[in-house]
Amino acid sequence: MHRRQSLVRGVIADVVIPYSSDEEPDFDRLASEIKVLEGSGVHAFCVGGVLSGAIGATPDQLSSLCAAVRRSSGKPVFAIVFPDASPEGYEMVRAVDEAGAEAIFVGQPHYLAQPGVEGLEEMFAGLRELTDRPVLVADCLPGSLLGVASIRKLVEKGLVDGVLEAADMHVLVDLLCLQLEVPVYSSIEDLHYPALVLGAQGVISNLASVFPCECVDMYDAMQEGGHLEARRLHEQLVRLWRALSTGSEREARLRLALALRGRPVGPARSPYGKLPRLASQQISAILEKEGALTQAR
Repeated sequence: MHRRQSLVRGVIADVVIPYSSDEEPDFDRLASEIKVLEGSGVHAFCVGGVLSGAIGATPDQLSSLCAAVRRSSGKPVFAIVFPDASPEGYEMVRAVDEAGAEAIFVGQPHYLAQPGVEGLEEMFAGLRELTDRPVLVADCLPGSLLGVASIRKLVEKGLVDGVLEAADMHVLVDLLCLQLEVPVYSSIEDLHYPALVLGAQGVISNLASVFPCECVDMYDAMQEGGHLEARRLHEQLVRLWRALSTGSEREARLRLALALRGRPVGPARSPYGKLPRLASQQISAILEKEGALTQAR
């Protein structure tokens, strides 16, 4: 039986973790970020996404980050974990479960080689024994696609309670067309509006961390049938994403955009924190052109 509790609809901000100068999480700044995002109307928070700054975190570190977000908000908190093998996945799931994550997204192991679907079935069966929370499969790595067939098997065997698709827009469209009877979330940043129109449960988004009001306004307009306004906001967000989504610079550019909007969260941890000298001018120019240099509302 699939577990549906806590699987909220709407805009879920994939929180960009603030770091101090010694590359340790800045929990005071994290609390400030959650306050800003909560005031912007996002419907939930996510800890652990690919561009959040949490990749490589230990189970204890993920637990601390989840607990800190929980303390700072009454809204649901999701967690994403990326284990390299089943035992690590079990530790990570236990850690974020104990920290209060309402739902847990698990990426497939991908270090050196990707497991076959039988191995994934074994891993997710074990994960479901560890927690009463919803467990969802997270297909987030373009270089290690799970694909529709593997995801469908996991769903049909009742081993996952939903899907997060972030790696391939064609997989996302196919999953939404299949009507799998479990929630499908999207993390493909330049397809949030189309994904919602096609029936996605919600979006888990770094754009929603940097531009939360714009993302929430787009969602609200779509829900109310205001598709012209929703499309206008979608197109603005796509232009902003294209300026920030530059290969290995994406996390650093997201953090720079936050700083330019008056919300400094520190640079990305080494070796992902370096940017070309002209990046600040480029990003500042596009934010100014889009009227996004300051926080909306």
